Amino acid sequence: MCLQKFSLFKFSIIALICMLFVTGCDKKADANKQAAFAPPPLPVNTFTASKRDVYVNLEYPARIKSVQQVQVVARVPGTLEKKFFKEGSFVKEGTLLYQIDPAKYQAAYDIAKAQLLVAEASLKQAERNWQRSEKLYEKDAISQREYDQALSAYETAKAQIESANAALSNAKVDLEYTKVKATASGSIGQNLQDLGSYVGTSAANAVLTTITQTNPVYAEFSLPDIELLKKRYTLARGSWKNIATAKLPVKIFTPAGESYDKLGVFDFLDNLVDPQTATIKARATFNNEDGLLIPGLFVRVSIEGLVQRDVFAIPQKAVLQDPMGTYVYLAKKNVVEKVYVTTENTIENSEIIIEKGLKEGDEIIIDNLTKIRDNATVAPIPKAK
Repeated sequence: MCLQKFSLFKFSIIALICMLFVTGCDKKADANKQAAFAPPPLPVNTFTASKRDVYVNLEYPARIKSVQQVQVVARVPGTLEKKFFKEGSFVKEGTLLYQIDPAKYQAAYDIAKAQLLVAEASLKQAERNWQRSEKLYEKDAISQREYDQALSAYETAKAQIESANAALSNAKVDLEYTKVKATASGSIGQNLQDLGSYVGTSAANAVLTTITQTNPVYAEFSLPDIELLKKRYTLARGSWKNIATAKLPVKIFTPAGESYDKLGVFDFLDNLVDPQTATIKARATFNNEDGLLIPGLFVRVSIEGLVQRDVFAIPQKAVLQDPMGTYVYLAKKNVVEKVYVTTENTIENSEIIIEKGLKEGDEIIIDNLTKIRDNATVAPIPKAK
């Protein structure tokens, strides 16, 4: 009986060992089969991270402003008789804009001119008397008193000539002021005084219109934390100490996203920080011969000619985002590693500057980004540096 039980137990053990052996063989076969049918590592192109100097463009919102806006005023009082311009049109400096009634100013000019003729005649008479008195005095034919009187009359007549000339010049200026002319070139605004109005007697009726200079124009903007900019960027030429001499090129983008075809010049950086905004005012000047840049227009400016030294710049398409932040995929020993990075500016050639997260020599995956995951196996194809 005991012998039968032992034999049965021995048989069970042998059967169990056989089952385990068969199962192990099946699993090994399945593993070999899966390995045989598994897809090969996904080929990916990579970009080798390497620090270098890069040119950077900084963009800021800006507003177009006129270089100057001139008020056209009546310099002499009178009745406004004529208007010679169309509101909103372009006028050149010296263009006749208005005519003020010149009648009384013409009369004043004629009177001053006649008074000058009288003074000139008096001078001639006084000069002749003086010359005769001088000869008679040398012959002791007249007294010292008579000699002095003749000299005084001659000098007075000369002074009256100067006075008459000044009066005539003043009358001429007033007469010319009745023709109100443009004192600058630009776009002329609305007519502020009706024809027939008496103008030039007070501040309320002296201003007739305004002229806004439209060429060149300014693009005014503000730079945040200028000291940080100076630490982070250097200029391709010149220095931050004298930004005007550096003549950094500036590009304008309209609200529609279109770029203006003429580059401006960064020519002013204020030396005071606005306490309300903690920014510093800056300005670029643009040629505006075609008149497309209208004062008051809001635009974006892109400052060029800045250099950032010794930084990582990688293809922008390699940079991804998830709820945790911005990241890139690295290929390390044929295995994908997800690395979070801190980005800065986008630069030319669709590259972006990486501030933190990369090391020299990192192989950044730049394609098939939707097909790979962290810890996946890939076959890197080094492409560029």
